[in-house]
Amino acid sequence: MAEICVPKEPGGLDEAESPLWEEREIFQGQRSSEKDPGLSRSSRSLPVSRIQQSLPREMDDQESHSPVAVLQSDLEEIVHQLTRMNATLTGLCRHCPWNWDFFQGSCYIFSKIQSTWKASVSACEDMRAQLVVINNAEEQKFLISWDIRKDKSTWIGLSDEHNEGSWKWVDNTPLNISFWKKGEPNNQGDEDCAELSGNGWNDNNCNGELFWICEKPSALCPGL
Repeated sequence: MAEICVPKEPGGLDEAESPLWEEREIFQGQRSSEKDPGLSRSSRSLPVSRIQQSLPREMDDQESHSPVAVLQSDLEEIVHQLTRMNATLTGLCRHCPWNWDFFQGSCYIFSKIQSTWKASVSACEDMRAQLVVINNAEEQKFLISWDIRKDKSTWIGLSDEHNEGSWKWVDNTPLNISFWKKGEPNNQGDEDCAELSGNGWNDNNCNGELFWICEKPSALCPGL
């Protein structure tokens, strides 16, 4: 059989052996390296270990700036500010209004003018209070030794004007403990209203004009 000869390219070299082929391979390799630097051995990519070390730090930074972390930080700051404000208000809090005196959970004020018993009742009601109701010996001692009173006779919220001999307080509670002076009440001259006179009580005419004492519950301070 006759051999079929295939003519070679000019120069007598196969395509695979051609210098042009080698240059083409080098050129294509350079282009690949430019498109994907990570594929080149000479690229300056970080080692895997350094990348792995940087991940937790970046994740921590992201978590510290996450909406949940920011919200929690804001809430903590608000609670801190409210705590400081509450402490400040507690320090400034007064159990009683100005010119009123505090004793055993109640506030007391002494009148600067003199009025009848009924006018005194109305004056206390206008201040959202009541003509004083004396409930125990400690309160009685406080009113007796109250400096502002200076031993002046004052109306208290006790009378028997609706039923002679049946003494009741202005809040309609019955008389359970009393501090009448010796021989009182004697109802001389239609005396139906009680006054604090000296260190005890005396019945007097309700139309007489005396100083008076108002009483109302004290206010609670913040945090109490």
